Amino acid sequence: MNKDNLCNNILDKLEEGIIYVNKFNKIELINQKSKDILGITLKNNGQSHPEGHIESGDIVILADNMLGEDDGELSPKDLLLININNKDIKKEDIVIAIGVYKNKEIKPIYKYWRKSEISLKHEINTEYLNFNIKVCIDVVNKKMSIFVNGEIYEMSYIYAIGHMVLIDGKTGSIKFYQDKGYTLRKENIRNILYGTKYFAKDPNTKEINVTGKDFNEIIEYGELSKELSNILNNKESIIKKQNFEINKRPILCSFDTILIKNKIDGVLLKIHDISELEKTLRNRNNMLNNIFKIEENIRKKTVNSKAEQITTIAGNSQQISEVKYLAYKASKIKSTVLITGESGTGKSLLAKEIHKFYNAKRPFVHVNCTAIPQNLFESELFGYEKGSFTGALSVGKIGYFELADGGTIFLDEIGELPNEIQVKLLHVLQEKCFYKIGSNKPIKVNVRIITATNKDLEEEIRKGNFRQDLFYRINVFPIYIPPLRERKRDIYVLINNILGNLALEHRLTSKQLSGEALNKLLEYDWPGNVRELENVLERAFTICETNIIHSEHMNIDQKKCKLLLKDIIADAEKNAIIETLDACNQNKKITMRKLGISKSTFYEKINKYKINVNV
Repeated sequence: MNKDNLCNNILDKLEEGIIYVNKFNKIELINQKSKDILGITLKNNGQSHPEGHIESGDIVILADNMLGEDDGELSPKDLLLININNKDIKKEDIVIAIGVYKNKEIKPIYKYWRKSEISLKHEINTEYLNFNIKVCIDVVNKKMSIFVNGEIYEMSYIYAIGHMVLIDGKTGSIKFYQDKGYTLRKENIRNILYGTKYFAKDPNTKEINVTGKDFNEIIEYGELSKELSNILNNKESIIKKQNFEINKRPILCSFDTILIKNKIDGVLLKIHDISELEKTLRNRNNMLNNIFKIEENIRKKTVNSKAEQITTIAGNSQQISEVKYLAYKASKIKSTVLITGESGTGKSLLAKEIHKFYNAKRPFVHVNCTAIPQNLFESELFGYEKGSFTGALSVGKIGYFELADGGTIFLDEIGELPNEIQVKLLHVLQEKCFYKIGSNKPIKVNVRIITATNKDLEEEIRKGNFRQDLFYRINVFPIYIPPLRERKRDIYVLINNILGNLALEHRLTSKQLSGEALNKLLEYDWPGNVRELENVLERAFTICETNIIHSEHMNIDQKKCKLLLKDIIADAEKNAIIETLDACNQNKKITMRKLGISKSTFYEKINKYKINVNV
C-alpha cells in the first residue's frame, strides 16, 4: 500500500469529517465521514432503485413539515400535480399527501395542519390502490417515516424537510425514495414533481465523485462559502469553530489554514453533523437514565422488601411504598415519630403499624387530642392523686402516660395541645418522667411517643401556637403521608381492600364496581382522602342490592369533580407547553408559534406553572 492510500485509509477511520479545499477552492481531499455527513455516500440499507424520473400514473407519497421550506419551495399550487386542489392549504403548513401523478380521475388522500397546532405526531395510515401506506411526522424525535407494505423509508431533520417516496404506476415497485444528500443531488420534492432526473440508489455505485470539483458545486452557496472564500483570500483571520448550514443541514465547522512558504495553500475543514451530536447527547442521557433506573430499581427492591411487611396499609405506589418503608425503619428504633398529612390519610393506622413491629405485646394508647377539653388535658395525660381537686375521684386517676408505660403512646393531632400542656410534654420527653396533679413525686415512664398532625407545625410556631423546642423534640423521625389525589394509582387496590373488608364485616358476598363507577372514583379529588373513600364505598355497598355497584350508588359532590376538571385542564396546558418546548429544543419563539400564543401569554403561563426555560 502506498503512502497516499495509507493516508486515505487512516482519514476514513476518523470519527469527524475532514475536507481539504485548496487555494483555488477545489476539493483535494474528502474522507468517508464527510461523505456520510453530506450525503455523498448513500447508506447501504438493502434498499435501492434505478435512476429515472416521475411519470404519469406514478403514486406519490409525500410528507412535509413546513410547506415551502427545504422541499424546493414547494407551493400549494404544485400539489395540483397529484390532484390536490385546496385553497385552504397555506405556505408553511404541515402536509401529508398520497396521490396519483397527473391523474385527475383518482382522488388523493391527504391531511394538513397549521404549523401553530400543538401536536407531537402527524400521520396518515390507509390503504391506497391496494398499497398499505403509513406516513408519520414525529415532531419529538424529528423523524419522518413512510411505510409502503411494511417497508420503511425514513428521514431525520432538524428544522424543516420534505420527504417523498414514488411507487411505479406500472410495476408497483418503489422507483424513488428520498435520502440524505438530496440537496447535493437536486432531488427535492418540487424538482422531482417537475420531472428532474434523479440518481440511482445502488449499493454498487454508492457515491458521487466530488474530488477536484469546486467546493460550491457540492455545497449550496451561503455563509460557509463566504467564510471559506475570505480565509483563502486572507481577508479574515482563522475561525476556530462555528455553526453553518450545509445543504440544509446544521453542521459544526472548524477551520485550519495550511501554509506553504508563509502563503495560504488551502483550508482544512473539520465538520460534525449537529444532529449526530444531538443523537450522541441523547444516547449519553439515555445511558445516564438507565443507570438511574437501575439504581432506582435497586432502591425500590430494598424499599419493597421492607415495605411489604407493613400489610395493613394498602397501596403499591412509590409514594406509599416509601411511607411503609419509613414506618418499618421507625419500628426498629425508639425515636419519637411525627406523622404528618391531611385528615383521612391513615396516620392512626400507620402509628399502630409502627407499634406492632416495635413491641406488639406492650400497650398502645391512642390519645385523640381534639376530643379532650382544654381544662382536662393535664389530668387525662398525667393523672391525679385522690382529693387533689374538687370533683376528683376518691381513688385518683391513672393518666395515659402511665397506662402506656413499656409501650407506645400515640398523641393524635398534637397541634391541638394547649401551650401549658406543651411545656409539660416537653418535660416528659426530656426527663422521661412526669408529675400527677396533686403530687410532688415524679413517676418514671419507659414509653415510646408517636405523634401526628394535619397542621403545618412550622406555621403554627410562627403564629405562636406551638413551641419550637417541642417541635424539635417530636420531629426526630418525620413521616409524611401524601393525600390520595397524589397517589391515585393506589385507589384500585384500596377499593378492593375496602370492599373485601365490608363483605367480611357484614357477612355478605363481595361486590364489584362497574367501569363507570370506577371511573367516577378515579376522577374525583378525594379531599377527605382514604377515610372519605371508605365512607363512600360503605354507603354504596349498603344501598346496592346487586353484586355490581354502579355510579349512581356513589354519593360524591359533583362540585368537587368540577374543581378537579379545572386542575386537569391546567395540567394539560402545562404539559402541552413543556412537551412543545422539548419538541422545539427549548426554542421559545418556535414554541410560541407552534402554540399559537403571544409572547406575553407565553410568559404568563411560564410564570403561572413555574416552568423552567432556558434564558
